[in-house]
Amino acid sequence: MPQPEISICILAGHGVETLDACLESLGAQVSAPSFELLIGGNPTPEAVSVVRRHFPAAQVCDTGRRLPGAARNPLIERASGELLLFLDDDVTAPPELLRRLADTAARHPEASVFGGPNGTPPNSSRFQVVQGAVLSSLVGTGPVSRRYGARHPGFADERWFTLCNLAVRRRVMLPFLNELVCAEENELLSKLRSEGGTMLYEPRLWVFHARRGSLRSFARQMLKYGRGRGQLLAHRPGNVRAAYLAPVALLLYLVALATLAAVTGRVTVLVLAPLGLYCALVIATALRVAWTLRRLAAAPLAGALVLTIHLCYGVGVLRGLVFGGGGRRGRAREGHWTSTAPRSREAVQSSIGEDSAWASQVEAVYLDNL
Repeated sequence: MPQPEISICILAGHGVETLDACLESLGAQVSAPSFELLIGGNPTPEAVSVVRRHFPAAQVCDTGRRLPGAARNPLIERASGELLLFLDDDVTAPPELLRRLADTAARHPEASVFGGPNGTPPNSSRFQVVQGAVLSSLVGTGPVSRRYGARHPGFADERWFTLCNLAVRRRVMLPFLNELVCAEENELLSKLRSEGGTMLYEPRLWVFHARRGSLRSFARQMLKYGRGRGQLLAHRPGNVRAAYLAPVALLLYLVALATLAAVTGRVTVLVLAPLGLYCALVIATALRVAWTLRRLAAAPLAGALVLTIHLCYGVGVLRGLVFGGGGRRGRAREGHWTSTAPRSREAVQSSIGEDSAWASQVEAVYLDNL
């Protein structure tokens, strides 16, 4: 069976350096099928220059200040590949990602969605490494922890996938919801699943995804994730799961506990029992993360990050539920395309790197961290 052509869809917005690293990794793909590259978002002239340097035939669309889903929709409309691969611009791909994706899609014609985990890049700071370990922990992120660490391959649902590393067959692809601040892929995947779509989680389809560099930026990210989930639950109440509302329950419990203590001046042991259980889980998770990283000093940071995830995500979910869309609405202007040249197989093959040493190095780093 012939390998499918791939349309790689990327939003630019995290800076020139991350975009440069992302495109460099795509240019170093080994034995890749033919692919085209579509860049969207609000790219600066410097970002466009980086794109042109790596892929002169790439198609670049200035979609303005749209929300992420709305910014990706023009790329979907323009894509011509059988598979649409969505990547973030702060992702770096292993050299065999595209070949593995094509092979997996060919082996599983019954599946329409494919994805794998995103790991912490090599040379990340200690804060970022601990952050990645917390994100991949069950207590840290619940059922979506599979997105951040390799699990067994198999058929899955929307909880297993994230838009920084997601492939969808073009024949089933639908537009993203325009008004979500994030989690637009979860809305799409839930809709595809309700229509009978099959999704395949394959740990070999992994990428490196840059982690946030500070506690403040990490907290803002978790707040945004929670807000997107809250908007999605308001839009699709049938998708409610206990795990999505657990951080909200924790937040409301803490507020009620503080209020009770302030009003009555005393709190019973029975009322404090859930807090004690939660603290025990956080401490156990922090120690496990520290043991995994072989660094006991990482435990306090890991515990703080778990708490940050839960509280910020809970606030975000409440905000999304109460205020609904609340994003930039209205009809966005048409995206402006700066190139329409097709990406030929010959052009792709001529740009593929042969740095096998680099390929072996990044693969070894990721596998060592599984």
